[in-house]
Amino acid sequence: MNNITYEFINYKSKEFKEVSELRFKILFKPYNKIHKYDYDELDYSSIHLVALDEGTVVAYSRMTNYNMNGKMTNIVVSEKYVGKGIGIEMLKRHKIKAKEFGVICLYLNARLDTINFYKKAGFQCKGNIFISEKSGLALQPMYFKIN
Repeated sequence: MNNITYEFINYKSKEFKEVSELRFKILFKPYNKIHKYDYDELDYSSIHLVALDEGTVVAYSRMTNYNMNGKMTNIVVSEKYVGKGIGIEMLKRHKIKAKEFGVICLYLNARLDTINFYKKAGFQCKGNIFISEKSGLALQPMYFKIN
């Protein structure tokens, strides 16, 4: 676990099958709302980041640029790796990449149990909690201004 590496990939990368499985396992399977999740329309136009442990995908996040605003979605860390700093490191790397692309603000919709994690990473709550049509979960909009 000491050899975690981080790579930006695209949806055609060999790791993307593992990404799809990890996203489904963490974001959708526990809630029985969606029974299969491989790709969606944002996969083709997003920046994808994976954390690898000896070549195995253990975490994933993606950023999509909308008019200089970066939408962060599908942020997942495998259960065994939660609490090891991987999620924070991935967000740091996305912030750097966002700045390179001229993005001025990152935003995301956090599950209620992850709000404190995102606050530690510098995100702030904005707006009201809402129910996701896709997952059925309550989500809190959050944002981070890029300096």
